[in-house]
Amino acid sequence: MNKSALNYHVDHNEIFRSSLNDSLLSRYTLREQNASFTHSGNKSSLNLGWSRKVYRLSDIFDSDYSTADFLPVSYSFKVKIQSHINDWLIQPGLNYSFSRSSDTLFITEFPVSEQSAYNTYFFNLLPQTFGDTIPYSNSSDAFSADILVHKNKGDQSFLFYLKYLGFFNKLMESHINTSNNNLNGPRESICRFNYSGIKGSAVWTINKHSAVWMGVSYTFSPLKWDHTVFPDQPDTLEIIKISEGNTHALNVHAGYQLLSAPFALSASVAGGFINNHTHISTPVLGYIFRILPISHQAEAELSSNYLLTHIHFDHPFSTSGFSFTPRADIIAGRFWSDISIQALLQFGLEDIDIEESYIHAVYIGSLGFSGKVAINRDLFFTFAADQLIPYVKTVSPVTPPPPPDDIKRYGGLSIKLGVSMNW
Repeated sequence: MNKSALNYHVDHNEIFRSSLNDSLLSRYTLREQNASFTHSGNKSSLNLGWSRKVYRLSDIFDSDYSTADFLPVSYSFKVKIQSHINDWLIQPGLNYSFSRSSDTLFITEFPVSEQSAYNTYFFNLLPQTFGDTIPYSNSSDAFSADILVHKNKGDQSFLFYLKYLGFFNKLMESHINTSNNNLNGPRESICRFNYSGIKGSAVWTINKHSAVWMGVSYTFSPLKWDHTVFPDQPDTLEIIKISEGNTHALNVHAGYQLLSAPFALSASVAGGFINNHTHISTPVLGYIFRILPISHQAEAELSSNYLLTHIHFDHPFSTSGFSFTPRADIIAGRFWSDISIQALLQFGLEDIDIEESYIHAVYIGSLGFSGKVAINRDLFFTFAADQLIPYVKTVSPVTPPPPPDDIKRYGGLSIKLGVSMNW
């Protein structure tokens, strides 16, 4: 028998944020429109998906020194095919998404230091180096391919899943150097950030009561920021490479799920590490005696090991034409982090050398529900909502004093409303 279904839902997600003057109009949100079509036959099925995401980050660049509008929009498309070959179920899938945005960053004021040397060799040189208007554009593309293989054998089953993800982002900005030397003229820089990752997992359904799984994922993220120069004089001495870095991350996880109860219960544990090394350099900000270039560099290194546990519970209730499922999640973890920052400053400015180690305890609770209401035999109204409740504590070094009471925090709320039609 052939069956088809069409689903559409809109999602509203609030991004975590701290604010002195919180309002519904200034909140950071992610709003999505999602549509999917599914057609299934006796031995195969097809799933097509489309989504549009709008990130409302209207005042993310608003500060004492700058202002800009930032409203990126992204689109994604996916296709999954499911087929049965003998006793095996095979499901390959492809997903592609892209985003394009552009605007202008307006610098309203440049910072000033109480130490005259910092002003002379750094802060006072920023206005003429960058100007007060910086047009920028950002583009990103993401591609993923995955495959799922599943087989039943008696009351047992085996599932294998493998996925590759590639993300490519390019940020371009332009400005005009107005200094009275051979540095003046138009400038442009390009920052490229790439992300590649692969993950695999295996699930073994032991019997009708229990299932266990294990998985591993590895990601690699190179960063490259080049400062392309268009000087009036071709022999201008300039620093081309503004920043470069690499990030490596490894995650290993295992879990258990109870299958036979009227409710769903699962528990998992995950551990891994994240390592990052980044080099940052300013462009040439000016010259001393028209000979010695002024530029400052910094090296940053971060390494973090973590251990996380996750418990999930939900209990479905259903009556004629109505289903409702409340759910709860608890995540607890520890992060052991080492941070090293070395800033190499020129012309008598004091170098910055920071070596710190931290231990953070992280607790996240989530309460939510989902439901479906039958409008008629083939048409349904769907809804869902979740609220994250995070708590992060610095265990070591000494926990800092509590923040001021006038700072408001919000976020983690997700709301979904939609319709589903089957025929």
